[in-house]
Amino acid sequence: MTINEMIVKELENKWGRLFPDELKGYLLVKYAEEPFPYEFSQQDLYANIKRDINAYDDGKLDVTLKSQLQRLQKEREYLQNLYAEKCYELRELSDYATELEQILTENGLESPKMRERRLEFLKDSAF
Repeated sequence: MTINEMIVKELENKWGRLFPDELKGYLLVKYAEEPFPYEFSQQDLYANIKRDINAYDDGKLDVTLKSQLQRLQKEREYLQNLYAEKCYELRELSDYATELEQILTENGLESPKMRERRLEFLKDSAF
């Protein structure tokens, strides 16, 4: 779920006040898209907006809008970091699978995947 003008008006009516234009603009930009790779539920969206409005009222929220280029650069950095983390996790899992296969082999056992590879190797060797 994302924010729109109607939701902002609904929140203004609910709280009995008009929000400053700078806060409206900030909210409309910040919550205009789902936070990749997640999706806001209505409850999450409203809770996050309420948190931001309270922070704004307390003077703890910078509502300066970043340019689209700055926002895209930030998203790109996030995705690059996420990709690097997943590559590291994949490497760790691959190493772990190799260790488990080694233990199976040492004990005269094999996983279905090991059996598949062995049979494929034998099939290719026959020709």
